[in-house]
Amino acid sequence: MNKIKLALGVSITFITIIWFLTNTLLYIPFDSNLFTKSLAQYTGIIAFSAMTFSMLLATRPILIERRLGGLDKIYRLHKWLGIVAFSFSIMHWLVSKLPEWWSHLDKIIILDSISGATDNVEPSTFSEFLESLESTALLVGEYSFYLTVLFLTMALLKKIPYRFFAKTHIAMAVIYLVLVYHSFALMYIDYWTEPIGIIMAIMMIAGTVSSFIVLFGQVGKKQKYEGSIQSINTYPDMNMLKLIVKSDKWKGHNEGQFAFLKFEKKEPHHPFTISSAWDKKTKNISFTIKALGGYTNNLANKLKIGDSIILEGAYGNFTFNDNKESQIWIAGGVGITPFLARMERLAQLDNKQKIDFFYSAFKLDANLKKKLEQVSAEANINLHLFDTSKSALISGEHIRNAVSDWESASVWFCGPSKMGKSIKKDLKGNGLHSKFHQELFEMR
Repeated sequence: MNKIKLALGVSITFITIIWFLTNTLLYIPFDSNLFTKSLAQYTGIIAFSAMTFSMLLATRPILIERRLGGLDKIYRLHKWLGIVAFSFSIMHWLVSKLPEWWSHLDKIIILDSISGATDNVEPSTFSEFLESLESTALLVGEYSFYLTVLFLTMALLKKIPYRFFAKTHIAMAVIYLVLVYHSFALMYIDYWTEPIGIIMAIMMIAGTVSSFIVLFGQVGKKQKYEGSIQSINTYPDMNMLKLIVKSDKWKGHNEGQFAFLKFEKKEPHHPFTISSAWDKKTKNISFTIKALGGYTNNLANKLKIGDSIILEGAYGNFTFNDNKESQIWIAGGVGITPFLARMERLAQLDNKQKIDFFYSAFKLDANLKKKLEQVSAEANINLHLFDTSKSALISGEHIRNAVSDWESASVWFCGPSKMGKSIKKDLKGNGLHSKFHQELFEMR
């Protein structure tokens, strides 16, 4: 989480510093007109920058994923960049509208405040060209703002089905291209010869390329492989199903990673954690999926053995790699999937690492329970099961009482975010020295 905060803070601070090298908000004596003009430019540039960074992350760049520690971290940063873009877009709109509300001379004030035209300066061919774009840039910019607010609000409302959310995000690529035009036409002409103008030009090019990658369905193209469903098993008591998929071209994965799966042409790719260790001989990949919404609720009835499937991945950095003598694993519900893969791998090895695995589920399925007990014994893992229909959720106190060396063990958590926050707060508050690894992956 610290890497996400750092990346967000550094990116916005960097653009702010570059902008202040060219402009200012501190006018002495104070000039409300100049202040409004500058503030409109600043808020617009920050909103556009956040949208550009967000658009770049939407292409799922492998290099940045590794730097941030996994695609789950990229999507969390993507979300916060969207919130920053949303906030500064509103401020930009308000500041641009203030002169109109303050005066009936709206056209004169707004055009002058955004274009940055100066008196007694012979206009160049470039400035005349920009002036010719002003009226349309203002118009499309305002309507794009309204659509941006609408779509970003929809993205934050988790009650809206994922398939609609995914389509609105594709539409955001079109809106971004319109905003490139808006920013190009209305940014101060003096900026183009300054560092902020160079940075903006680079962002416009990079963001435009990213938008076309999204619009033409090229995101993750080099990571996509064809496969077919080999078997389907269900855990009815837990409302989960297990798919085994075979893909001859799959390049392999580490335990704890995930992939995007596409079952139908009209449906977007959905992310699911891989629940099996990679076996080059069988080339089978398992996914344990819980019915959590409209799409996954009907998945078991739609799929059948032999169905084609598109896989994209593998992504993620929740891979259990550290040099600690002891590890503590904590999972809730379908958060068990990365641990299933790791348990399978350790069962094949002579595991010397001390591992305590705490797993809670509502109405723990008998078949899954049997499998966990068997594989944990083979992998030399201390298993602690919590059936929350009969007992309380896992707490930090449970872990501290059960594991003698918990302060020095690394902790790996995957499950409901509230549960993770509660356990992390307890353990850190009572003296946990090691890192608390938490899967943050959420598409929105």
